[in-house]
Amino acid sequence: MPEDRRRAPLSSELAQRVVDLIAPTISYNINVMDEHGTIIACLDPSRVGSLHRGAQRAIAERRSVLVTVPEPGTSDRPGANEPLFIDGELRGVVGVTGSPREVAPLARVVALTVQLLIAQEHAQDAVSRRHTEARDLIAALSSGTTRPEDARGRLTSAGLNPPWSLALWAAGTSRPDGGATPPPLAESATARVNGKGNRRAAVLHGALWLIGSGRAPSPDALRLPAESRHTQAPMTDDVEALMSYAEESRALCRRVGLLPTVRCPEPWSREIAVAVAHLPRRTLHRIAARVSTLTDAQRRTVVAMASTHSMREAADAVFVHRNTLLQRVERIREATDLDVREPAHLTTLQMCLYAEAALGTSHIFTV
Repeated sequence: MPEDRRRAPLSSELAQRVVDLIAPTISYNINVMDEHGTIIACLDPSRVGSLHRGAQRAIAERRSVLVTVPEPGTSDRPGANEPLFIDGELRGVVGVTGSPREVAPLARVVALTVQLLIAQEHAQDAVSRRHTEARDLIAALSSGTTRPEDARGRLTSAGLNPPWSLALWAAGTSRPDGGATPPPLAESATARVNGKGNRRAAVLHGALWLIGSGRAPSPDALRLPAESRHTQAPMTDDVEALMSYAEESRALCRRVGLLPTVRCPEPWSREIAVAVAHLPRRTLHRIAARVSTLTDAQRRTVVAMASTHSMREAADAVFVHRNTLLQRVERIREATDLDVREPAHLTTLQMCLYAEAALGTSHIFTV
């Protein structure tokens, strides 16, 4: 259990909400006392802040205490007092006013109910803190202005130890300006990730981000649609490399068409995608125009040439004879004045295709 949870006192606001929730269902008054025996929640506001001797005995002896005849000069009333345990620690006492023998069984049930409700509130608070923590952490890593030592401190504070992984998911369709939108079910995926474990998730820059220790989970594990766009950076124990990957991912969120879909993850070059994501829109239009007349088959040929080691492997990748591939290569050269057999020309052609994807005029990474 985190140190700050052990030291945090039982909240009077939370205790009063619980009392107000339970009280209408029974015909007895309910009190909640803190770990010192002070009444912090009660249907009778005049008793809040006063010491309860029966509660102090229940705390000292860690057992149920019945008050039959209240001590003179105290605010005690006849009733039953049950120790209140939260996360295994004695955090206070629940008291039910009434005939001690009559309310004793009810007091035990009420105490268990209070424990459950407070534990649920704590769990919700913990998830809320993790949501905020995750968003702040990812924003800091991707900002480009955070110092490495500060980034490492944030990761350590979140309980995330190297090697770190960083992954990104977005919807298959983009905003009108080409930016990312969160995938369906992103919020529920975020809640599951932030509920426990050594990972943090947040929706930021239009995408679902996930950072954690060790390997990132598969898209299936997050129950995201196959149409979602997805990329993940290599695991690293270098905080500056992690920050670099986060800054790159932020750039890719601005041109989400550059991201492959879960259904079709390969072949894809992160380096080319990041480079194209930083290009001005006018430049994207200029270089995309160079390949605008290519057919889908010719585009697939460029991708195959870039992701294989020989003409034969490329022909096999697109399921054609080598001679057919050579014919396509020649037609690509005629249309673009670029020969895919030349490394520099091949890189230029790739950037042109990625520019099309960035503008949303090509679906090279989705089929």
